[in-house]
Amino acid sequence: MVSNSAKILDITLQDIIFQPDIADDRTTGMYYRGMSPILLTENHDFLLREESFYEFLTYINSLSVRKWRTYTFAHDFTLKLDLKGKFAIELMGHYVDSRNNIQKEWLGRYMFDLDDYTEISLPYPEDTNCSVVSFQISPIEDTLIRSGKYCAKTETVNEPFISLITATFRKESYIRKNIALIQSNLFDDKEYAPYFQWFIVDNGRTLDVKELSTDKIKIVPNSNTGGSGGFTRGMIETLDNDRKATHVLLMDDDVEFFPQSFKRLLKLLMLIRPEYSGCFISGAMLEAAEKNIQHEDVGVFRPDASHGPYKPRYDLAQEESVVRNEQPIPEDVHQYAGWWYCCIPMSVVNERNLPLPFFVRGDDVEYSIRSRARFLTLNGICIWHEGFADKFSGAMELYQVHRNDLILRAMHPQLDDVQLIKRIRELFWEEIFKLDYRGAELLLDSVEDFLKGPEFIESLDGEKNMREKAAKDNVLRPITEEIRRYMDPDRLYRYEKLPGPAKFFYDHTCNGQKRVRIWMRARIGVIPYGFGYCPAKQNLAETVYAVDVRRGAYAVYRRSHREFRRLTERYRRLMSRYDAEYEALAEKYREKREWLTSGNFWEQYLKG
Repeated sequence: MVSNSAKILDITLQDIIFQPDIADDRTTGMYYRGMSPILLTENHDFLLREESFYEFLTYINSLSVRKWRTYTFAHDFTLKLDLKGKFAIELMGHYVDSRNNIQKEWLGRYMFDLDDYTEISLPYPEDTNCSVVSFQISPIEDTLIRSGKYCAKTETVNEPFISLITATFRKESYIRKNIALIQSNLFDDKEYAPYFQWFIVDNGRTLDVKELSTDKIKIVPNSNTGGSGGFTRGMIETLDNDRKATHVLLMDDDVEFFPQSFKRLLKLLMLIRPEYSGCFISGAMLEAAEKNIQHEDVGVFRPDASHGPYKPRYDLAQEESVVRNEQPIPEDVHQYAGWWYCCIPMSVVNERNLPLPFFVRGDDVEYSIRSRARFLTLNGICIWHEGFADKFSGAMELYQVHRNDLILRAMHPQLDDVQLIKRIRELFWEEIFKLDYRGAELLLDSVEDFLKGPEFIESLDGEKNMREKAAKDNVLRPITEEIRRYMDPDRLYRYEKLPGPAKFFYDHTCNGQKRVRIWMRARIGVIPYGFGYCPAKQNLAETVYAVDVRRGAYAVYRRSHREFRRLTERYRRLMSRYDAEYEALAEKYREKREWLTSGNFWEQYLKG
């Protein structure tokens, strides 16, 4: 990235979006809160009604001024509005104090009576303590707005060039929709087009290369090497491209874009200070089903071996969430950025630092941890994505995730505090107690394949491996009226304890699976499908229905003493091997890491 020193320049940081593009009442508070709705006129102006009130302390329309001051060369921040009417404007800021309470500062109040459209420019004080600034408008008479933006001054502007990379597998409808969105919002805009290119790596080889390729978009047919292979192929294409990129922006194929995210990301990179130029910029994943809910912007691989968001599940339509979401994140070797929207500098991406061949799941976690990444986030840089809870798969969550996590932990000594094998042991017994023998088998497969050493993933046919594991997984069936008779939706996700004597019997007989001379009823239990443990609901059941309400489906688990014995014996053998072989295996994985993440390895691997 090249920086140009010059005279003082005015630069737009972000546009203010007065009318949501998404017609969803839950998201209105992400744009504005008001006594009356903002209306779009025939002239495509925005009408704010008289005697009303509109506040823009929102996820989309506030300005994260503290981050702009800290991480970039920007200073002298102003609000600019092109509007007419009679109205009052108040500037305000918010921050979290030392007692973790949110405080408000009033930064200015202005009255206007404008007969014609006029661009007004209102400065924010340089000495404010606020992390987030915004404004509110109180129309005395009907007020019309053409546009608004936050601006700043700078003496230094960088010259970023961003290579967008999407790895896709048979998601044509998403890809075509997002191509149209990017084309109209970026590539057709003369201000932004020069800073972007897009590699769409087609692992399914179903996209029409001639139809979809342009001077800005390159469709790259690829063998099905999973997400890790697709993203790596995009990185290699970027490295080989005539115009050298400063950053790659990795994006999932099945997401809904927020077009302003790309523009705000660009402005951040244009102004970023050298000491922060090596940071990953992690876009937030918002939930597609509840578009105002933030699932994650930075994740953490916790010592208990679970993965999850560093921050709480914020409702971004609430003003408190807007302020708290911009609190700085302490650096931690366990943190990572998801590749649904992750911008990585090319100072990190090179032929000696490519992803591991994980096929799917965990490649983003491993790459962040290996790169010892630092992260920047910013309100308004985001995408919408289906929540992972909506698509639980044993082949994915029990086998793929844990196999890759075992490799990840073995390769990186800084993760020695992650109690992964303890988690696998606990999950195994949970699956056994709920009679989910297929899930227990997939967990053991993850350990067994890890014990095969780095040569296993070096030569792995990921697509074939996933087909084999999917064939071992539980079959989901549509919920029938007969199944509904056993369901109590109010109880399904509620944890219920077993009383003392019942729990003693439940624990010591492995939920009745050890052969005991006692009469047992042919009881049916109903539990949620996926992660979760409900002893009272599955206690002494001969059959368990595992229900996925979101998908309207269920799986059937049936008691089998034979499967219980086979799996528990296999478990003991594998755990004994793991304890005996782990240290030597970890050393082998660490020795192979440099090769498995090199351009020479990937050149061979991608050729199949």
